[in-house]
Order: sequence, then C-alpha cells, then structure tokens
Amino acid sequence: MKKEDIKYKKKLIEESIQKVRSSMPKTQERFSKMGLAKDGIYKQIEFAIQNLLDALNEISSSLEIEAVSYRGIIESLHKEKIIGDELKEKLDFLVQLREVLIYNYDLINDEIAFRNMEEYLQFLEEGLKFLSSFLEGEE
Repeated sequence: MKKEDIKYKKKLIEESIQKVRSSMPKTQERFSKMGLAKDGIYKQIEFAIQNLLDALNEISSSLEIEAVSYRGIIESLHKEKIIGDELKEKLDFLVQLREVLIYNYDLINDEIAFRNMEEYLQFLEEGLKFLSSFLEGEE
C-alpha cells in the first residue's frame, strides 16, 4: 500500500470540504443563483468523493481484495469487516451521488442539494476518519 498516496488523497478531500464550506451561501436562493460558482461547489464534492473512493481502492488493493467497481470495493471491505454497516451505507450513498454529479448533472435539484450539503460533507468526513484510523493501524 502506498501510504503517501492515501495521505495525499486525504489532504485533497480535506481541502475540498473546506472549499465547499467556505463557499456555501446562507440561503438556498443565493445558492441557486451562484451560476458557475455553484457548479464549482458540485465539482469539489465530486472531486472529494473520487479521492475517497480512490483511497479505498488503494486500501482494497493492498489487502489483496478483488473488486471491479467502487460499489464492489465497498461491498468487499464491508464483507471483510474492514468497514462497518453505517459507513458502508454512507459510502454507497456517496458512490450514487458521484454518479449523479458525473453522468446525470442535469437531474440535480439545487434546493435538495443545498438542504443536504452538510450531510454530504459529513459523509465525506466519516470517510476521512476511516482513512485516518486505517493509516494509524498500519503504522
């Protein structure tokens, strides 16, 4: 396992979360009118999810767990009891959110996204906690 790669991805995730938090307006109306800046927020969420999934893939590979998709990686890590039920659920949601952000961007509802943005960030932070504890256990 390349610990440095995982640490770097962790740093990128943390930076994305910070960028989103510092850019989020107070109201949904303002969020909806942000134009390209709003798109940037969505892109940072997508980027953070991608880095989290890539780090999980790195962990999975290092443990010689075979998987062909992000869902498969999460399923395998769960089956091997490396991640618990609650984290698995959150990671599954993030995979779905990533799919929407990449492939079905036109389906995003700004009102729902604004209302749930903090939850999305918390799910990413849960992933960060897992990466940190995994790295600590490997040292």
